[in-house]
Amino acid sequence: MRKKTDKAKDPVAVNFYHDTRRKKDNGLFPVRIRVYDSTTKRARLYTTDFDLSIKNFDKILFPERGQRLRPEEREFKNSLEGILSFYQDKVHNINAFTFEALENSLSIKSGEYTNVFFHYENYIQELKRYNKFSTASNYELSMRSLKSYLGEKKGRQPTRLIFQDVTVKFLNDFEYWMTAIKKRSTTTVSMYLRALKTIFNRAIDAEAIDKEFYPFGVKKYEIPASTNVKKSFDSDQLSILFKAKPKTSEQEKARDFWFFSFVCNGMNMKDIIHLKWKDIQDGQIVFIREKTKVTKKANIKPIQVPLSDFAEGFIKKYRNEDQRNGSFVFPILDESMTEEEMHKRKQNFIRYINQHLKKLAEANGLTGDISTYWARHSFATTAVRKKASMEYVSEALGHSDLKTTKNYFAGFEDKTKKEILEDITDFMR
Repeated sequence: MRKKTDKAKDPVAVNFYHDTRRKKDNGLFPVRIRVYDSTTKRARLYTTDFDLSIKNFDKILFPERGQRLRPEEREFKNSLEGILSFYQDKVHNINAFTFEALENSLSIKSGEYTNVFFHYENYIQELKRYNKFSTASNYELSMRSLKSYLGEKKGRQPTRLIFQDVTVKFLNDFEYWMTAIKKRSTTTVSMYLRALKTIFNRAIDAEAIDKEFYPFGVKKYEIPASTNVKKSFDSDQLSILFKAKPKTSEQEKARDFWFFSFVCNGMNMKDIIHLKWKDIQDGQIVFIREKTKVTKKANIKPIQVPLSDFAEGFIKKYRNEDQRNGSFVFPILDESMTEEEMHKRKQNFIRYINQHLKKLAEANGLTGDISTYWARHSFATTAVRKKASMEYVSEALGHSDLKTTKNYFAGFEDKTKKEILEDITDFMR
């Protein structure tokens, strides 16, 4: 546990705090704001949306004299210093400091600190401030499901859910209600409860509740594992979809975008939508995943995708007429849009593709569960079945570890197993 103190003699000190008590899934530690009241000898931690390694915490926030920061590190430092300044202003504007007065100024109502829904709302707004609208939507769905459960149970729409009331029994009952009554998948339950678990962890880190109320873990409530549903087509199914004759121009467009994703290393549809002309260089696409831009601030590795004949023909067919370097390749987004408007446009476009792709697939005897994401899984599975190494596929997908890549893989076709066996037993012939 490490903290940095400043030299100010104010009764209330506001500093950065690097919380190294628990490493996050990304291998980093959260940066928090620590407010210390020297009069009462009490401190509270307030969350930020930033994580850093121990080395980068000192380098970025407390650089040595003459040390130069990279542009992304300066941006990181400026953002955090803006948050610190915000809290310092709030503290200095309080005549008689109390944590209650501070939290009131932060729009934290009395007693709300133990309200699960308050922490949901707070985190959702924080995510939206950083343009993480997809993640914010997941938390909104999680909170909405909890409210629906309580609403049916109590006969009225709830406004509060106290952390202490979320017990192992509560979670088991909620899981049963979701799966047995609402007929939701285990994957959905897992997604919603992982969000709730994060809300608990944030509340504990902010010292809003005590760890003893934490209901998750071994010998407590364990979140059900997501079901690993097959999300890829084999070579025969890919051939059927590729050769299918669309009944409408919408179905043709949906199929073309799906296969563009497939031939471009399973490029995520969001990344396709965000492609700009400057990303196309020397017969290949060189881009950074939109997801990576958010989750990683340093050491971002671009993905290189060779342009196939199909991909080049697709770009010519659907390209934006404005071909300046900073313009989008496809006329889906507009530079004048706000981040929230872009998010809605992307969601609507992906929904449009999925809707018409489903109709085309079903009309040709394929599953209607197909979505844009199946192209990514199908690329990974096909590449491995064609004897590409897992390391190659991992790099092509832009994954940071092989475990993530293996989750995409749907297994070998019977005929591929036979070919592999024949190769292994070649010495016997």
